[in-house]
Amino acid sequence: MNSGSKIRWGLVGCGQIAIDKSLPGLLAAKNACLVAIADPLESRRALALDRAGQSNMQPTAYQDLHELLADPGVDAVYVALPTGMHKNAVIAAAKAKKAILCEKPLGNSAAEVREMVRAARENGVPLMTGYMSRFSDVFQKAAQLVREGAIGKVTYVAANFSYPCSKYYPPGKAGGWRYTDELGGGPLLDVGIYLVFGIREMLGERIARVASLNRNTHAPEGSVISDTTISWFETEKGTPGTLVTSFSHAAQYINFFGTQGNLMVSDCFYQTPGARLECVTGDGNTPLILDTKTEANLAHFDNYRREFEHFSAALLQKTPHSPSEDDVLSDALLLDTLKKNADAIDVPSLVEFLN
Repeated sequence: MNSGSKIRWGLVGCGQIAIDKSLPGLLAAKNACLVAIADPLESRRALALDRAGQSNMQPTAYQDLHELLADPGVDAVYVALPTGMHKNAVIAAAKAKKAILCEKPLGNSAAEVREMVRAARENGVPLMTGYMSRFSDVFQKAAQLVREGAIGKVTYVAANFSYPCSKYYPPGKAGGWRYTDELGGGPLLDVGIYLVFGIREMLGERIARVASLNRNTHAPEGSVISDTTISWFETEKGTPGTLVTSFSHAAQYINFFGTQGNLMVSDCFYQTPGARLECVTGDGNTPLILDTKTEANLAHFDNYRREFEHFSAALLQKTPHSPSEDDVLSDALLLDTLKKNADAIDVPSLVEFLN
């Protein structure tokens, strides 16, 4: 590991998220520097090199992942490949003794995540998943207020992250795998994962029990995956709530209802930073706690910059990173459970009931 003041990073995969957000975030990080990139497409490598050159960095470009992993000048790798390619890339990086930051979701299933976590631990390398929105001011402030009891005891959580996916990623077009990839598609792995880790981190409790319903409500022709998941849940400490994620409508919020007020977080999980945090107090007032959507002049990649700085600091100082491997594995187990129609029972019709 680099003993200097900066971690030397290799970028694996030069797709949209890497070029638009992660790469500028990495280039802006104070304790990180980009020394290598890898992508099989020359056009994507050229685009990444051009973006890096604008920040006076000249990383080595590789066509193959394994060439990058053999570079002794690389301390850590950022994996920005499609989800189905995460496992092989992460395990290869672990065997090459490179620290790893991998985009969410870490794997298509808990079984895949377990393999990656085991590989990292067996080779003594840190493995962190890119839950970038947890580094925003709104996310951190909401977690602080909820955990400190600002609204009293939390008695109910309502969470929804949905968007009209077919408008942007119809089957047969770029990104259409969200409807057709039976392992990695669907709203749960695409955006529902944000609710899963958001509730866990803000509330400070793991979800322990769920009853879920997976259905198609507005799926385009060619879809093979349910476009909506609706779930009732209960945490390990008994806090109840509901979780909705869908490709059929637009919503993004987590609301916490407590004995002394309500706390509302909205628009917290987009790639571009900017969110609102409001709190309804017991006397009915609704003070605006924080609004980075209109009140802060944040760079469009700011959450990614903070993510790279957090993990780079953890590597340099040999301190824990967040989310931990155990947290991510716990999230993957919950996602696996939510994919099932668990404990769903039909409500009798009025005719059936009366007869």
